[in-house]
Amino acid sequence: MSQKRPKKKNKESTPDQDSIDPYFDPEIKKLMDQLGVRFPSRDELENYITKNDNDIEAIIAAGIILNDSSYYIRALENNPNDAHALYLLALNDSTEESIKIDLAKKLLKEQPNNVIGSYLLASLQAESGDTDESIKTLLGSFNQKGYEDFYNQTSLKVEDALRGTGSSKTGSTLYSLWNVPVPILSKINKTAKTVMALVPESNPERAHELRSLTASIGTEIVNEGNLIIHELVGISAQMMSLKGMEDNDPSPFESLSVKEARESLEERKGLIRNLNILNPKDFITMDATLIESYINRVRTVGEYEATRWLNQRSNQ
Repeated sequence: MSQKRPKKKNKESTPDQDSIDPYFDPEIKKLMDQLGVRFPSRDELENYITKNDNDIEAIIAAGIILNDSSYYIRALENNPNDAHALYLLALNDSTEESIKIDLAKKLLKEQPNNVIGSYLLASLQAESGDTDESIKTLLGSFNQKGYEDFYNQTSLKVEDALRGTGSSKTGSTLYSLWNVPVPILSKINKTAKTVMALVPESNPERAHELRSLTASIGTEIVNEGNLIIHELVGISAQMMSLKGMEDNDPSPFESLSVKEARESLEERKGLIRNLNILNPKDFITMDATLIESYINRVRTVGEYEATRWLNQRSNQ
């Protein structure tokens, strides 16, 4: 449901403000007004943080709403080991490249089982030109059993902050779904391309390892991500892993030939493509209880299944 919106410049914007900032999209702002969302001022968010005893998640939520990375720095000043703040700051465009890698390494130290920490670090290493270290980091992800991209946590805290500063319950919930960024996905997509670029120059055994690695990355995102965009990025990586292979070759996916794997992935893409995704304006007249149930399903079973459920209810 997330849509790219055109960037607009504002002389008073902070250095890292961009198109996710609601103030820069008149149509979305109008829709949010109709849904009862009040975009809080910096002073209102500061009051909210104070009322919440300088809680780190309240500080982070303020940073996301204002699109101001200084709040992530402030959160780390309160707790230098906070994984959520480390993650957001490592992903932020305003952070120096060398510092990003240090932050990602620290995140991985704090959450050694979080595969997203490895994907983040590997992407930053690749961007810095250290492809060998990037591959090494990714290979280490095979042993990780956890997945945390902080989407649900961020979404819930942004919702709390909006409700705590005067927005309606329904509007706050929808805003938190539509406007919480997932920048790790673009990095994962680039990382998959980096891995696959090494395949043509590799021996057969190494090429298979690289293909399996790319397929694994895609599968992890498909299985664990909440949003349809997670699934599309994951499927893209899975498809990349099959590039240049013959139909009858064994694929990186267990018990499937390349042809069978491609057909399976294309079928899933077709299901997503044919899914009736509601226009944000459709939520204006929707029952608040139905909206809340939908959002809860997005957070538990994912946007695809939640949207299917909502379509079935809407057609009754």
